Amino acid sequence: MTLVKWNPTRSLMTDFDRIFDSMFTHDLPRFSSTNSWMPAIDVNETETKFFLSADMPGLDKKDVSVDIHDGVITIKGERAIDDKKSTDGYRIRERQLGSFNRSFRLPDNVKEDKVAAKVKNGVLTVTLPKTKEILPNGRQIKIS
Repeated sequence: MTLVKWNPTRSLMTDFDRIFDSMFTHDLPRFSSTNSWMPAIDVNETETKFFLSADMPGLDKKDVSVDIHDGVITIKGERAIDDKKSTDGYRIRERQLGSFNRSFRLPDNVKEDKVAAKVKNGVLTVTLPKTKEILPNGRQIKIS
């Protein structure tokens, strides 16, 4: 037997309305004329490194580029239409096609010349080694 918390404001009619409304507000894939998409990216930090992990299923390393300029890392890529497959038979196509571009400002304690990237099993991993902690320049002023 399943216990359900009683909610005095809940009724059969409100449940029916919620179900009916969700049928028309369900997010269907929307394709814009710009043909762009955005991969999901996780940022992880350890004591010595930052890691950027981006989901890019179906992309090879030739389809992706990683650039650093003026303290900003930019990940660019493109998922092209496969000309060998016909698109006529699709009823629903949720996978996005086209180019993407993601940029992140790097912290001051990243060794930009030691950044490395690799793609494995559809995941791009960018390793950003840290420098020693940067302490702000300053000194104690004696109050007289």
